[in-house]
Amino acid sequence: MLRQPIVTTLGHVDHGKTSLLDAIRNTRITSIEAGGISQHVGASEVPVDVIKKVCGPLLGTMHISLTIPGLLFIDTPGHEAFANLRRRGGSIADIAILVIDVTKGIEAQTVEAINILREYKTPFVVALNKIDAISGWIPQAGKSFGESAKVQRDDVLTALDEKTYTIIGDLYNHGFSAERYDRVGDFTKQIVMVPVSARTHEGLPELLVLVSGLAQRFLEGKLTLEAQEAGRASILEVRDEKGLGKTLDCILYGGTIAVNDPIIFAGMNGVVESKVKALLKPNPLAEMRDTSEKFKPVSEAVAASGVKIACEGADIALAGSELFVVRTQEARAAAREELEAEIKEILFSSSKNGVVLYADALGSVEAITKMLEAEKIPVRSASVGTPTKKDIHEAASVGEKERFLGALLAFNVHIPDDVMRMAEEQNVKVFDEKIIYRLVEGYTRWIEEEKSRDKREAFSTLILPAKIKILPHHCFRVSKPCVVGVEVMQGTLKSNSELLDSEGNKVGELKQIQRDKESVGEAKMGEQVAVSIEGPVFGRQLHDGDVLYVNVPKDDQLALEGKYKATLSPEDFALLKEIKVLKGLRA
Repeated sequence: MLRQPIVTTLGHVDHGKTSLLDAIRNTRITSIEAGGISQHVGASEVPVDVIKKVCGPLLGTMHISLTIPGLLFIDTPGHEAFANLRRRGGSIADIAILVIDVTKGIEAQTVEAINILREYKTPFVVALNKIDAISGWIPQAGKSFGESAKVQRDDVLTALDEKTYTIIGDLYNHGFSAERYDRVGDFTKQIVMVPVSARTHEGLPELLVLVSGLAQRFLEGKLTLEAQEAGRASILEVRDEKGLGKTLDCILYGGTIAVNDPIIFAGMNGVVESKVKALLKPNPLAEMRDTSEKFKPVSEAVAASGVKIACEGADIALAGSELFVVRTQEARAAAREELEAEIKEILFSSSKNGVVLYADALGSVEAITKMLEAEKIPVRSASVGTPTKKDIHEAASVGEKERFLGALLAFNVHIPDDVMRMAEEQNVKVFDEKIIYRLVEGYTRWIEEEKSRDKREAFSTLILPAKIKILPHHCFRVSKPCVVGVEVMQGTLKSNSELLDSEGNKVGELKQIQRDKESVGEAKMGEQVAVSIEGPVFGRQLHDGDVLYVNVPKDDQLALEGKYKATLSPEDFALLKEIKVLKGLRA
Protein backbone atom coordinates (compact mmCIF):
# COMPACT_ATOMS: atom_id res chain seq x y z
CA MET A 1 0.00 0.00 0.00
CA LEU A 2 0.99 3.64 -0.28
CA ARG A 3 1.94 5.64 2.77
CA GLN A 4 1.02 9.27 3.06
CA PRO A 5 3.65 11.63 1.63
CA ILE A 6 5.67 13.76 4.05
CA VAL A 7 5.32 17.42 3.14
CA THR A 8 7.65 20.04 4.59
CA THR A 9 7.15 23.81 4.47
CA LEU A 10 10.12 26.12 4.05
CA GLY A 11 10.65 29.81 3.47
CA HIS A 12 11.46 33.17 5.00
CA VAL A 13 10.75 33.83 8.66
CA ASP A 14 7.59 35.92 8.18
CA HIS A 15 6.22 34.71 4.87
CA GLY A 16 3.44 32.66 6.45
CA LYS A 17 4.45 28.99 6.57
CA THR A 18 2.67 28.09 9.79
CA SER A 19 -0.27 30.36 8.95
CA LEU A 20 -0.68 28.44 5.72
CA LEU A 21 -0.80 25.14 7.60
CA ASP A 22 -3.21 26.72 10.07
CA ALA A 23 -5.46 27.49 7.14
CA ILE A 24 -5.27 23.86 5.98
CA ARG A 25 -5.82 22.48 9.47
CA ASN A 26 -8.04 25.38 10.50
CA THR A 27 -6.00 25.60 13.74
CA ARG A 28 -4.01 28.36 15.40
CA ILE A 29 -0.63 26.84 16.22
CA THR A 30 1.14 30.16 15.60
CA SER A 31 -0.52 31.55 18.72
CA ILE A 32 1.30 29.04 20.99
CA GLU A 33 4.74 29.62 19.47
CA ALA A 34 7.09 32.21 20.97
CA GLY A 35 7.00 35.25 18.75
CA GLY A 36 4.59 33.50 16.39
CA ILE A 37 7.51 31.66 14.81
CA SER A 38 7.89 27.87 14.72
CA GLN A 39 10.76 26.87 16.97
CA HIS A 40 10.42 23.10 16.63
CA VAL A 41 9.32 20.79 13.91
CA GLY A 42 5.65 19.95 14.31
CA ALA A 43 3.66 17.23 12.52
CA SER A 44 0.04 17.30 11.33
CA GLU A 45 -1.94 14.71 9.37
CA VAL A 46 -4.51 15.79 6.80
CA PRO A 47 -6.66 12.78 5.78
CA VAL A 48 -7.50 12.25 2.11
CA ASP A 49 -11.23 12.80 2.68
CA VAL A 50 -10.47 16.31 3.98
CA ILE A 51 -8.33 16.98 0.91
CA LYS A 52 -11.17 15.82 -1.33
CA LYS A 53 -13.67 17.99 0.51
CA VAL A 54 -11.49 21.13 0.23
CA CYS A 55 -10.58 20.51 -3.40
CA GLY A 56 -14.07 19.58 -4.55
CA PRO A 57 -14.57 19.54 -8.35
CA LEU A 58 -10.94 20.57 -8.98
CA LEU A 59 -9.86 16.91 -8.71
CA GLY A 60 -12.09 16.03 -11.61
CA THR A 61 -11.17 19.11 -13.61
CA MET A 62 -7.47 18.32 -13.24
CA HIS A 63 -8.05 14.57 -13.82
CA ILE A 64 -6.54 13.50 -10.48
CA SER A 65 -7.73 10.40 -8.62
CA LEU A 66 -6.19 10.25 -5.15
CA THR A 67 -5.07 6.88 -3.79
CA ILE A 68 -2.79 8.16 -1.01
CA PRO A 69 -4.25 8.01 2.53
CA GLY A 70 -3.54 11.70 3.14
CA LEU A 71 -0.66 14.10 3.74
CA LEU A 72 1.69 14.45 6.72
CA PHE A 73 2.82 18.05 7.08
CA ILE A 74 6.04 18.97 8.84
CA ASP A 75 6.15 22.63 9.84
CA THR A 76 9.82 23.56 9.81
CA PRO A 77 11.09 26.64 11.65
CA GLY A 78 11.60 29.65 9.49
CA HIS A 79 15.04 31.14 9.87
CA GLU A 80 18.42 30.32 8.43
CA ALA A 81 19.56 29.43 11.95
CA PHE A 82 17.55 26.24 11.48
CA ALA A 83 19.27 25.22 8.26
CA ASN A 84 20.23 21.96 9.86
CA LEU A 85 16.66 21.05 10.83
CA ARG A 86 15.48 21.97 7.40
CA ARG A 87 18.08 19.67 5.97
CA ARG A 88 16.66 16.92 8.07
CA GLY A 89 13.22 17.93 6.90
CA GLY A 90 14.47 17.90 3.34
CA SER A 91 16.10 14.52 3.77
CA ILE A 92 12.94 12.82 5.00
CA ALA A 93 10.42 14.89 3.06
CA ASP A 94 8.85 13.56 -0.11
CA ILE A 95 7.73 16.96 -1.37
CA ALA A 96 8.05 20.52 -0.08
CA ILE A 97 6.06 23.73 -0.16
CA LEU A 98 8.28 26.78 -0.54
CA VAL A 99 6.27 29.67 0.87
CA ILE A 100 7.04 33.10 -0.61
CA ASP A 101 5.30 36.34 0.31
CA VAL A 102 4.24 37.50 -3.14
CA THR A 103 4.49 41.16 -2.06
CA LYS A 104 8.12 40.78 -0.88
CA GLY A 105 9.55 38.13 -3.17
CA ILE A 106 12.66 36.05 -2.51
CA GLU A 107 14.55 37.04 0.65
CA ALA A 108 17.61 35.74 2.52
CA GLN A 109 16.06 32.64 4.08
CA THR A 110 14.18 31.90 0.86
CA VAL A 111 17.52 31.52 -0.89
CA GLU A 112 18.73 29.24 1.88
CA ALA A 113 15.58 27.12 1.56
CA ILE A 114 16.11 26.87 -2.21
CA ASN A 115 19.67 25.67 -1.64
CA ILE A 116 18.45 23.02 0.82
CA LEU A 117 15.85 21.76 -1.64
CA ARG A 118 18.46 21.59 -4.37
CA GLU A 119 20.95 19.80 -2.10
CA TYR A 120 18.46 17.06 -1.22
CA LYS A 121 16.84 17.00 -4.67
CA THR A 122 13.45 17.46 -3.00
CA PRO A 123 10.61 18.27 -5.43
CA PHE A 124 8.67 21.35 -4.39
CA VAL A 125 5.70 23.55 -5.11
CA VAL A 126 5.81 27.33 -4.55
CA ALA A 127 2.97 28.89 -2.57
CA LEU A 128 2.77 32.58 -3.50
CA ASN A 129 1.25 33.70 -0.22
CA LYS A 130 -0.55 36.93 0.76
CA ILE A 131 -2.28 37.64 -2.55
CA ASP A 132 -4.95 39.42 -0.48
CA ALA A 133 -2.30 42.04 0.41
CA ILE A 134 -2.08 43.20 -3.22
CA SER A 135 -3.66 46.64 -3.50
CA GLY A 136 -7.23 46.41 -4.71
CA TRP A 137 -7.63 42.65 -4.13
CA ILE A 138 -11.22 41.62 -3.44
CA PRO A 139 -11.08 38.66 -1.00
CA GLN A 140 -13.08 35.53 -1.88
CA ALA A 141 -12.86 33.50 1.31
CA GLY A 142 -12.23 29.79 0.75
CA LYS A 143 -12.47 29.98 -3.04
CA SER A 144 -10.02 28.45 -5.45
CA PHE A 145 -7.63 30.88 -7.07
CA GLY A 146 -9.30 30.30 -10.42
CA GLU A 147 -12.66 31.38 -9.00
CA SER A 148 -11.18 34.33 -7.11
CA ALA A 149 -9.28 35.64 -10.13
CA LYS A 150 -12.55 35.99 -12.09
CA VAL A 151 -13.80 38.81 -9.84
CA GLN A 152 -10.55 40.81 -9.66
CA ARG A 153 -9.94 43.96 -11.68
CA ASP A 154 -7.54 43.75 -14.61
CA ASP A 155 -5.04 46.12 -12.99
CA VAL A 156 -4.96 43.97 -9.83
CA LEU A 157 -4.31 40.81 -11.84
CA THR A 158 -1.62 42.68 -13.77
CA ALA A 159 0.03 43.66 -10.48
CA LEU A 160 -0.07 40.00 -9.38
CA ASP A 161 1.46 38.93 -12.69
CA GLU A 162 4.27 41.47 -12.34
CA LYS A 163 5.14 40.24 -8.85
CA THR A 164 4.86 36.60 -9.97
CA TYR A 165 7.20 37.08 -12.90
CA THR A 166 9.74 38.88 -10.75
CA ILE A 167 9.83 35.79 -8.54
CA ILE A 168 9.97 33.52 -11.62
CA GLY A 169 13.01 35.48 -12.79
CA ASP A 170 14.69 35.20 -9.41
CA LEU A 171 14.04 31.44 -9.29
CA TYR A 172 15.53 31.14 -12.78
CA ASN A 173 18.68 32.88 -11.50
CA HIS A 174 18.86 30.15 -8.85
CA GLY A 175 18.62 27.41 -11.46
CA PHE A 176 14.88 26.63 -11.46
CA SER A 177 12.32 27.07 -14.22
CA ALA A 178 8.97 28.01 -12.66
CA GLU A 179 5.51 29.01 -13.84
CA ARG A 180 2.04 29.60 -12.44
CA TYR A 181 0.21 26.28 -12.13
CA ASP A 182 -2.35 27.06 -14.88
CA ARG A 183 0.42 28.01 -17.33
CA VAL A 184 2.77 25.06 -16.75
CA GLY A 185 3.65 23.20 -19.94
CA ASP A 186 5.61 20.29 -18.44
CA PHE A 187 5.22 19.31 -14.77
CA THR A 188 8.47 17.32 -14.93
CA LYS A 189 10.53 20.35 -15.91
CA GLN A 190 8.83 23.36 -14.34
CA ILE A 191 8.24 24.31 -10.72
CA VAL A 192 4.53 24.83 -10.04
CA MET A 193 3.52 28.14 -8.43
CA VAL A 194 0.15 28.59 -6.71
CA PRO A 195 -1.16 32.02 -5.64
CA VAL A 196 -2.72 31.62 -2.18
CA SER A 197 -3.80 33.53 0.92
CA ALA A 198 -3.40 31.90 4.32
CA ARG A 199 -5.67 34.60 5.75
CA THR A 200 -8.63 34.18 3.37
CA HIS A 201 -7.91 30.53 2.39
CA GLU A 202 -7.98 31.48 -1.31
CA GLY A 203 -5.96 29.13 -3.53
CA LEU A 204 -5.83 26.31 -0.95
CA PRO A 205 -7.82 23.93 -3.20
CA GLU A 206 -5.24 24.20 -5.99
CA LEU A 207 -2.34 23.93 -3.55
CA LEU A 208 -3.65 20.72 -1.96
CA VAL A 209 -4.60 19.20 -5.34
CA LEU A 210 -1.16 19.85 -6.78
CA VAL A 211 0.84 18.72 -3.74
CA SER A 212 -1.22 15.52 -3.47
CA GLY A 213 -1.34 14.84 -7.18
CA LEU A 214 2.33 15.52 -7.89
CA ALA A 215 3.49 13.44 -4.91
CA GLN A 216 1.25 10.55 -5.96
CA ARG A 217 2.19 10.76 -9.63
CA PHE A 218 5.95 11.15 -9.40
CA LEU A 219 6.80 9.55 -6.04
CA GLU A 220 4.66 6.43 -6.05
CA GLY A 221 7.68 4.10 -5.81
CA LYS A 222 9.06 6.02 -2.85
CA LEU A 223 5.69 5.93 -1.08
CA THR A 224 5.29 2.16 -1.24
CA LEU A 225 5.48 0.58 2.22
CA GLU A 226 7.49 -2.58 2.80
CA ALA A 227 5.71 -5.09 5.05
CA GLN A 228 7.05 -5.02 8.64
CA GLU A 229 10.00 -2.74 7.83
CA ALA A 230 11.59 -1.58 11.11
CA GLY A 231 10.56 1.94 12.02
CA ARG A 232 12.79 4.99 11.92
CA ALA A 233 11.67 8.26 13.50
CA SER A 234 12.84 11.71 14.53
CA ILE A 235 12.27 12.75 18.16
CA LEU A 236 10.71 16.20 18.07
CA GLU A 237 10.20 16.85 21.75
CA VAL A 238 10.15 15.26 25.20
CA ARG A 239 6.82 16.03 26.90
CA ASP A 240 4.86 15.14 30.03
CA GLU A 241 1.67 13.18 29.35
CA LYS A 242 -0.80 12.62 32.18
CA GLY A 243 -0.74 8.99 33.29
CA LEU A 244 2.31 8.16 31.17
CA GLY A 245 4.99 10.52 32.48
CA LYS A 246 7.63 11.65 30.00
CA THR A 247 6.84 10.76 26.39
CA LEU A 248 8.50 11.28 23.03
CA ASP A 249 6.77 13.23 20.26
CA CYS A 250 8.15 11.77 17.02
CA ILE A 251 7.77 11.76 13.27
CA LEU A 252 7.79 8.17 12.03
CA TYR A 253 9.16 8.59 8.53
CA GLY A 254 9.93 4.98 7.68
CA GLY A 255 8.62 1.49 8.47
CA THR A 256 6.44 0.53 11.41
CA ILE A 257 6.58 0.72 15.18
CA ALA A 258 4.50 -1.30 17.65
CA VAL A 259 3.96 -1.65 21.38
CA ASN A 260 6.76 -3.79 22.94
CA ASP A 261 9.17 -3.04 20.06
CA PRO A 262 12.81 -2.61 21.20
CA ILE A 263 14.01 0.91 20.36
CA ILE A 264 17.25 2.89 20.59
CA PHE A 265 17.85 6.66 20.66
CA ALA A 266 20.27 9.31 21.98
CA GLY A 267 20.09 10.35 25.64
CA MET A 268 21.74 12.90 27.91
CA ASN A 269 24.47 10.46 28.90
CA GLY A 270 24.81 8.48 25.67
CA VAL A 271 22.78 5.95 23.73
CA VAL A 272 19.57 4.68 25.37
CA GLU A 273 18.07 1.23 24.70
CA SER A 274 14.43 0.83 25.66
CA LYS A 275 11.08 -0.72 24.73
CA VAL A 276 7.82 0.85 23.60
CA LYS A 277 5.31 0.76 26.49
CA ALA A 278 2.55 2.70 24.74
CA LEU A 279 1.88 4.40 21.42
CA LEU A 280 -0.46 7.31 20.90
CA LYS A 281 -1.47 9.18 17.77
CA PRO A 282 -2.97 12.66 17.50
CA ASN A 283 -6.48 12.91 16.15
CA PRO A 284 -6.72 13.91 12.45
CA LEU A 285 -5.98 17.61 11.87
CA ALA A 286 -4.59 17.92 15.41
CA GLU A 287 -1.06 19.28 15.76
CA MET A 288 1.39 17.46 18.02
CA ARG A 289 2.39 20.61 19.91
CA ASP A 290 -1.22 21.61 20.64
CA THR A 291 -1.77 20.20 24.14
CA SER A 292 -5.52 20.93 24.03
CA GLU A 293 -5.96 18.09 21.54
CA LYS A 294 -6.35 14.51 22.80
CA PHE A 295 -4.32 11.53 21.66
CA LYS A 296 -5.68 8.06 21.06
CA PRO A 297 -3.76 4.84 21.98
CA VAL A 298 -2.81 2.49 19.15
CA SER A 299 -1.02 -0.87 19.07
CA GLU A 300 0.97 -0.04 15.94
CA ALA A 301 1.85 3.00 13.83
CA VAL A 302 2.82 3.04 10.18
CA ALA A 303 4.91 5.64 8.34
CA ALA A 304 4.45 8.38 7.67
CA SER A 305 2.83 9.67 10.83
CA GLY A 306 3.26 11.67 13.98
CA VAL A 307 3.38 9.44 17.06
CA LYS A 308 3.78 9.82 20.81
CA ILE A 309 5.89 7.08 22.42
CA ALA A 310 5.93 6.13 26.10
CA CYS A 311 9.05 4.22 27.12
CA GLU A 312 11.73 3.86 29.78
CA GLY A 313 14.44 6.49 29.40
CA ALA A 314 12.17 9.04 27.74
CA ASP A 315 13.06 11.56 30.47
CA ILE A 316 16.71 11.65 29.34
CA ALA A 317 16.07 11.48 25.58
CA LEU A 318 17.63 14.20 23.45
CA ALA A 319 15.09 16.01 21.32
CA GLY A 320 16.35 16.01 17.75
CA SER A 321 17.76 12.48 17.98
CA GLU A 322 16.75 9.75 15.60
CA LEU A 323 14.91 6.78 17.06
CA PHE A 324 15.34 3.30 15.61
CA VAL A 325 13.22 0.16 16.00
CA VAL A 326 15.82 -2.60 16.41
CA ARG A 327 14.34 -6.08 16.06
CA THR A 328 17.69 -7.84 15.48
CA GLN A 329 21.14 -7.67 17.06
CA GLU A 330 22.62 -6.50 13.76
CA ALA A 331 20.15 -3.61 13.58
CA ARG A 332 20.86 -2.72 17.21
CA ALA A 333 24.63 -2.57 16.67
CA ALA A 334 24.31 -0.46 13.51
CA ALA A 335 21.90 1.98 15.17
CA ARG A 336 24.11 2.35 18.24
CA GLU A 337 27.14 3.13 16.08
CA GLU A 338 25.21 5.76 14.12
CA LEU A 339 23.84 7.45 17.23
CA GLU A 340 27.18 7.50 19.05
CA ALA A 341 28.79 9.21 16.05
CA GLU A 342 25.99 11.79 15.94
CA ILE A 343 26.22 12.61 19.65
CA LYS A 344 30.00 12.97 19.46
CA GLU A 345 29.73 15.29 16.48
CA ILE A 346 27.00 17.59 17.86
CA LEU A 347 27.63 17.68 21.63
CA PHE A 348 31.21 18.47 22.58
CA SER A 349 33.52 20.24 24.98
CA SER A 350 36.98 21.44 24.06
CA SER A 351 39.84 23.47 25.50
CA LYS A 352 39.78 26.06 22.70
CA ASN A 353 38.58 29.58 23.29
CA GLY A 354 34.95 30.03 22.25
CA VAL A 355 31.44 30.74 23.48
CA VAL A 356 29.47 28.30 25.63
CA LEU A 357 26.24 27.10 23.96
CA TYR A 358 23.17 25.48 25.50
CA ALA A 359 19.92 24.58 23.75
CA ASP A 360 16.84 22.50 24.37
CA ALA A 361 17.29 19.97 21.55
CA LEU A 362 19.99 18.18 19.61
CA GLY A 363 18.87 19.76 16.36
CA SER A 364 18.86 23.23 17.92
CA VAL A 365 22.45 22.79 19.14
CA GLU A 366 23.59 21.59 15.74
CA ALA A 367 21.78 24.38 13.90
CA ILE A 368 23.09 27.16 16.14
CA THR A 369 26.63 25.72 16.05
CA LYS A 370 26.56 25.77 12.26
CA MET A 371 25.28 29.33 12.23
CA LEU A 372 28.01 30.42 14.62
CA GLU A 373 30.58 28.70 12.40
CA ALA A 374 29.20 30.61 9.42
CA GLU A 375 29.81 33.83 11.38
CA LYS A 376 33.33 32.56 12.26
CA ILE A 377 32.42 32.45 15.96
CA PRO A 378 34.20 29.54 17.72
CA VAL A 379 32.29 27.33 20.17
CA ARG A 380 34.04 25.98 23.26
CA SER A 381 31.25 23.62 24.31
CA ALA A 382 27.81 22.68 23.00
CA SER A 383 25.24 20.99 25.24
CA VAL A 384 21.58 20.17 25.73
CA GLY A 385 19.99 21.00 29.10
CA THR A 386 20.64 23.49 31.90
CA PRO A 387 23.74 25.72 32.17
CA THR A 388 25.81 25.34 35.36
CA LYS A 389 28.24 27.41 37.41
CA LYS A 390 31.07 25.44 35.83
CA ASP A 391 30.02 26.79 32.41
CA ILE A 392 30.15 30.36 33.76
CA HIS A 393 33.60 29.73 35.23
CA GLU A 394 34.83 28.45 31.84
CA ALA A 395 33.29 31.40 30.00
CA ALA A 396 34.92 33.83 32.44
CA SER A 397 38.29 32.14 31.89
CA VAL A 398 37.89 32.50 28.12
CA GLY A 399 36.79 36.12 28.52
CA GLU A 400 40.08 37.00 30.22
CA LYS A 401 41.90 36.04 27.00
CA GLU A 402 39.27 36.80 24.35
CA ARG A 403 36.81 39.32 25.73
CA PHE A 404 34.00 38.78 23.23
CA LEU A 405 34.13 35.00 23.50
CA GLY A 406 33.47 35.03 27.25
CA ALA A 407 29.73 34.57 26.74
CA LEU A 408 26.94 32.05 27.32
CA LEU A 409 24.37 31.54 24.56
CA ALA A 410 21.19 29.82 25.76
CA PHE A 411 18.23 28.90 23.55
CA ASN A 412 14.93 27.93 25.12
CA VAL A 413 16.46 26.55 28.34
CA HIS A 414 16.10 27.46 32.02
CA ILE A 415 19.05 29.32 33.56
CA PRO A 416 19.09 28.95 37.37
CA ASP A 417 19.19 32.17 39.40
CA ASP A 418 22.51 31.30 41.05
CA VAL A 419 24.07 30.75 37.62
CA MET A 420 22.83 34.16 36.44
CA ARG A 421 24.20 35.83 39.59
CA MET A 422 27.57 34.21 39.05
CA ALA A 423 27.58 35.39 35.42
CA GLU A 424 27.00 38.99 36.56
CA GLU A 425 29.72 38.73 39.20
CA GLN A 426 32.27 37.32 36.72
CA ASN A 427 31.29 39.68 33.90
CA VAL A 428 30.07 36.90 31.61
CA LYS A 429 27.53 38.14 29.06
CA VAL A 430 24.46 35.87 28.86
CA PHE A 431 22.18 35.71 25.83
CA ASP A 432 18.89 34.01 26.72
CA GLU A 433 16.39 33.70 23.87
CA LYS A 434 13.19 31.83 23.07
CA ILE A 435 13.32 32.72 19.38
CA ILE A 436 16.34 31.12 17.80
CA TYR A 437 17.37 33.61 15.16
CA ARG A 438 17.51 36.38 17.76
CA LEU A 439 20.15 34.46 19.72
CA VAL A 440 23.02 34.78 17.26
CA GLU A 441 21.81 38.16 16.00
CA GLY A 442 21.77 39.46 19.57
CA TYR A 443 25.29 38.17 20.20
CA THR A 444 26.76 39.64 17.01
CA ARG A 445 24.94 42.94 17.59
CA TRP A 446 26.41 43.12 21.12
CA ILE A 447 29.91 42.62 19.72
CA GLU A 448 29.38 45.39 17.16
CA GLU A 449 28.03 47.77 19.81
CA GLU A 450 30.90 47.02 22.19
CA LYS A 451 33.47 47.47 19.43
CA SER A 452 31.89 50.78 18.40
CA ARG A 453 31.92 51.98 21.99
CA ASP A 454 35.53 50.86 22.40
CA LYS A 455 36.49 52.57 19.17
CA ARG A 456 34.91 55.85 20.21
CA GLU A 457 36.63 55.59 23.57
CA ALA A 458 40.00 54.59 22.10
CA PHE A 459 39.94 57.19 19.32
CA SER A 460 39.05 59.98 21.73
CA THR A 461 41.75 59.27 24.33
CA LEU A 462 44.62 57.27 22.75
CA ILE A 463 47.40 58.10 20.34
CA LEU A 464 46.86 55.81 17.35
CA PRO A 465 49.42 54.37 14.94
CA ALA A 466 49.89 56.38 11.73
CA LYS A 467 52.34 56.57 8.86
CA ILE A 468 52.72 59.75 6.77
CA LYS A 469 54.78 60.92 3.78
CA ILE A 470 55.96 64.49 3.17
CA LEU A 471 54.64 65.65 -0.20
CA PRO A 472 57.27 67.02 -2.64
CA HIS A 473 57.36 70.85 -2.97
CA HIS A 474 54.92 71.31 -0.09
CA CYS A 475 57.07 73.05 2.54
CA PHE A 476 55.16 76.11 3.73
CA ARG A 477 57.47 77.02 6.63
CA VAL A 478 61.01 75.84 7.31
CA SER A 479 60.99 75.85 11.14
CA LYS A 480 59.51 77.06 14.47
CA PRO A 481 57.28 75.24 13.64
CA CYS A 482 57.99 73.47 10.37
CA VAL A 483 54.84 73.42 8.24
CA VAL A 484 54.60 70.83 5.43
CA GLY A 485 52.01 69.04 3.35
CA VAL A 486 51.71 65.32 4.01
CA GLU A 487 49.67 62.33 2.88
CA VAL A 488 48.42 59.85 5.47
CA MET A 489 49.64 56.52 4.11
CA GLN A 490 48.13 54.39 6.89
CA GLY A 491 46.29 54.66 10.20
CA THR A 492 44.80 57.74 11.87
CA LEU A 493 46.93 60.86 12.35
CA LYS A 494 46.10 62.93 15.45
CA SER A 495 47.41 66.30 16.66
CA ASN A 496 49.82 66.46 19.60
CA SER A 497 51.63 63.30 18.45
CA GLU A 498 55.37 62.66 18.55
CA LEU A 499 56.90 61.70 15.19
CA LEU A 500 59.72 59.24 14.39
CA ASP A 501 61.74 58.91 11.20
CA SER A 502 62.20 55.61 9.35
CA GLU A 503 65.14 54.73 11.64
CA GLY A 504 63.19 55.28 14.86
CA ASN A 505 64.73 58.67 15.73
CA LYS A 506 62.51 61.34 17.23
CA VAL A 507 62.13 64.26 14.80
CA GLY A 508 59.59 66.48 16.54
CA GLU A 509 56.03 66.88 17.76
CA LEU A 510 53.09 67.27 15.42
CA LYS A 511 51.12 70.17 16.93
CA GLN A 512 48.33 70.92 14.48
CA ILE A 513 46.57 69.51 11.42
CA GLN A 514 44.87 71.66 8.77
CA ARG A 515 42.51 70.63 6.02
CA ASP A 516 41.42 73.32 3.55
CA LYS A 517 42.91 75.93 5.93
CA GLU A 518 40.69 74.69 8.77
CA SER A 519 42.17 73.12 11.91
CA VAL A 520 41.07 69.48 12.44
CA GLY A 521 41.79 66.99 15.20
CA GLU A 522 42.73 64.06 12.96
CA ALA A 523 43.27 62.84 9.40
CA LYS A 524 42.68 59.37 8.00
CA MET A 525 44.40 57.19 5.43
CA GLY A 526 44.43 58.69 1.95
CA GLU A 527 43.90 62.28 3.09
CA GLN A 528 46.35 65.07 2.25
CA VAL A 529 46.69 67.75 4.93
CA ALA A 530 49.06 70.42 6.18
CA VAL A 531 50.78 69.77 9.52
CA SER A 532 52.88 71.90 11.85
CA ILE A 533 55.81 70.08 13.47
CA GLU A 534 57.68 71.63 16.40
CA GLY A 535 61.42 70.86 16.53
CA PRO A 536 62.85 69.99 13.09
CA VAL A 537 64.18 72.26 10.34
CA PHE A 538 63.11 71.46 6.80
CA GLY A 539 66.17 70.66 4.69
CA ARG A 540 68.06 69.29 7.71
CA GLN A 541 65.95 66.80 9.69
CA LEU A 542 63.07 66.72 7.16
CA HIS A 543 63.07 66.42 3.37
CA ASP A 544 60.62 65.91 0.50
CA GLY A 545 59.40 62.30 0.38
CA ASP A 546 60.39 61.45 3.96
CA VAL A 547 58.21 58.79 5.65
CA LEU A 548 57.38 59.49 9.30
CA TYR A 549 55.65 57.42 11.99
CA VAL A 550 53.60 58.38 15.03
CA ASN A 551 55.34 57.35 18.24
CA VAL A 552 52.56 55.52 20.13
CA PRO A 553 53.21 55.86 23.90
CA LYS A 554 53.77 52.59 25.73
CA ASP A 555 50.55 52.78 27.80
CA ASP A 556 48.48 53.52 24.69
CA GLN A 557 50.25 50.73 22.83
CA LEU A 558 49.40 48.22 25.59
CA ALA A 559 45.76 49.37 25.61
CA LEU A 560 45.53 48.97 21.83
CA GLU A 561 47.07 45.51 22.01
CA GLY A 562 44.75 44.52 24.85
CA LYS A 563 41.34 45.98 25.60
CA TYR A 564 41.01 47.88 22.32
CA LYS A 565 42.56 45.30 20.00
CA ALA A 566 39.27 44.80 18.13
CA THR A 567 39.13 48.52 17.23
CA LEU A 568 42.18 48.28 14.95
CA SER A 569 42.11 46.87 11.45
CA PRO A 570 44.63 44.08 10.70
CA GLU A 571 46.66 46.62 8.69
CA ASP A 572 46.76 49.14 11.54
CA PHE A 573 47.66 46.40 14.01
CA ALA A 574 50.57 45.44 11.74
CA LEU A 575 51.60 49.13 11.65
CA LEU A 576 51.60 49.20 15.47
CA LYS A 577 54.04 46.28 15.42
CA GLU A 578 56.18 48.07 12.81
CA ILE A 579 56.41 51.13 15.07
CA LYS A 580 57.45 48.87 18.00
CA VAL A 581 60.29 47.53 15.86
CA LEU A 582 61.40 51.09 15.02
CA LYS A 583 61.50 51.90 18.71
CA GLY A 584 63.71 48.88 19.35
CA LEU A 585 61.00 46.91 21.14
CA ARG A 586 60.32 43.23 20.62
CA ALA A 587 57.59 42.75 17.97
